[in-house]
Amino acid sequence: MGEGHNTAARNIQSALKANWGEVVETLVVDPYTLTNPVVNRCIQKGYAAAINNYPRLWKVVFAMLSQPKVIEGMAPLLLQLTNAVHSLVREFQPDLVASTYPVFGYILQRIRRGDPKVDMPFHMVITDSTMINQTWYRYPCDGAIVADGPTAEVLRRDGVPEEKIHILGFPVGLQFDEFIPTPPPHDGHWRLLFFPGGPVRLAVETLRHLSTLENASVSVITGRRQDVHAALVRAGLPARGHLIGWTDKMPELMGSHHIFIGKAGGATVQEAIAAQIPFVVSHIVPGQEEGNIALIQQTAIGALASNSPADILHIVKGAMTNEGALWRTWRRNLIQLQKPSASHAIASFLFKNAQGRKP
Repeated sequence: MGEGHNTAARNIQSALKANWGEVVETLVVDPYTLTNPVVNRCIQKGYAAAINNYPRLWKVVFAMLSQPKVIEGMAPLLLQLTNAVHSLVREFQPDLVASTYPVFGYILQRIRRGDPKVDMPFHMVITDSTMINQTWYRYPCDGAIVADGPTAEVLRRDGVPEEKIHILGFPVGLQFDEFIPTPPPHDGHWRLLFFPGGPVRLAVETLRHLSTLENASVSVITGRRQDVHAALVRAGLPARGHLIGWTDKMPELMGSHHIFIGKAGGATVQEAIAAQIPFVVSHIVPGQEEGNIALIQQTAIGALASNSPADILHIVKGAMTNEGALWRTWRRNLIQLQKPSASHAIASFLFKNAQGRKP
């Protein structure tokens, strides 16, 4: 339910337009919002409340959705969505469909069973890493695009044929194509980028701890969380830095800071990799984000702080000591891991598969 799914889709569209704008027509659509925007907003608010305040409850829901027959049991609730997708396909008549959200594999399967004319290639662009919900790949598709080797291995173990797995990276924004990350702080001043997750009190306490760092400033992105923004204003935080609400400048902000602190959303982690900014996980969302945390730890591009402001401060201080020795190690590992041109690679793959439909 996060915005990362839609961001990934728009990035692929941008790459298609950049490379084949004169011969390719693309449609990016969020059918959830299209069919019932009021209910969709309520669901999104419920999701946000669950991951920020009741993460254990969300872990139960996440595990349940991964079980066989659960999505199938929700078929009556998905009827309006299914009909909307069917109408979109009939109207747009695509040569290829790609989804960055898992449930549409099931929905397209239902549509294909009832309408033999819906036979275009269908590809799933998986936006999570390492620990992923089986809904992503349980239903038939012509190809599963994944960000990295560990995620591909998960699909192999669960029986997805090797020829259907394509390791092409995560579709980050095109601004990362020629991205120049911020250099080490030669003046000794570190710039931290904090995207609060979890309860409001956690954000306030985390910033109070980080304010004790005299050689660092903090830029805080509260996004659409007005409760967090208001609480930080009342507390006069951050002591050194900037308080920013919603922004569409995350790549630029990542590129101008040294350490990212926040929850490990799929798109956020991949953008951090592209921006070469080490990642300190400040809030755990059980389920899909556990896989993203595992990726951070396994590749040594950051660290996990277990919902403790004191632990966050300890990790950040450790990264900065000895002229940033640990930070420099994380940065070297990021350089090895990044795939800044992934959106172009995915767009090229989809374009070639769509061409196969033409006479």
